[in-house]
Amino acid sequence: MKSLLVVLMAAATAAWAAAGQLEVVVSPPEKVKRVQAILRGANAIMSINQKAFDLKPGGENGHFIVEDLPGGVYDIGIETVDQKRIEGVNLNVGAGTDAPVFHWWLPGDRLTADNYDPASAFEEGTVVKDEEKAEAVRKKFRLDALRQCFDALAKVKRFENYFRVIYASGTAENVKALVELRRDGGFYAVKGEEVVWRSEIWTFTWAGAWSAQNRGAKVLERVRIQRAEFDKFERLYDPRLGGAIVRNDAKTKVEYTLPAALDDTMGKARKTEQPAPAR
Repeated sequence: MKSLLVVLMAAATAAWAAAGQLEVVVSPPEKVKRVQAILRGANAIMSINQKAFDLKPGGENGHFIVEDLPGGVYDIGIETVDQKRIEGVNLNVGAGTDAPVFHWWLPGDRLTADNYDPASAFEEGTVVKDEEKAEAVRKKFRLDALRQCFDALAKVKRFENYFRVIYASGTAENVKALVELRRDGGFYAVKGEEVVWRSEIWTFTWAGAWSAQNRGAKVLERVRIQRAEFDKFERLYDPRLGGAIVRNDAKTKVEYTLPAALDDTMGKARKTEQPAPAR
């Protein structure tokens, strides 16, 4: 019995030692109410598999730490004092640290690229304007064709009557995108003015044209609530808070500055936006 107890204690000690530490530094700190690390697993049928770990305030203002965190890939969730919540979304396609990748926030048409200099598409010494650099990025990653794919998907007949891509990131061959889907009433067993809303990660691949993969979509959140509640419901997403890698016996640090104004086009669509007609 004693030997078994020793073995169990040794195993527990080894598991503790193998855990990692995550530190999140948020500024301005006075706006932060709560910080969490979210581990998103594979979805089961009608079930969203995720675990949230609370971070505790550290020794310095704005520092939040969680010890003994199992190794894995985490999204960071930040709740502000004015009841807004920003969640990380992991759009990493696993292209490698040196591979050219793009990051595209579609509502504001903000486009950046890593490991790719758009000036390289022009002759050396050419003065390249910002709009020409943006066009070079679009051409490099086939983004005009990707936009056409998104527009075509918005016209597909489905349960939802509202479809919107918020973020997209990846290479010229593989892309992950954050998608918002909504159904405004008119569905089976609807009670009152109910709304069904989902946020999902979709995968796209290039094979002569962009296409969405039928399998592999990950549901981040699904709610079915009354319209009055939905109008007050807020969920914002930011890829900069997504995909934090925590390794065993190691420390991971994430630094994040809250936007001066939290734009609801980062997540749930603006209340003034009208859905497309049901098809």
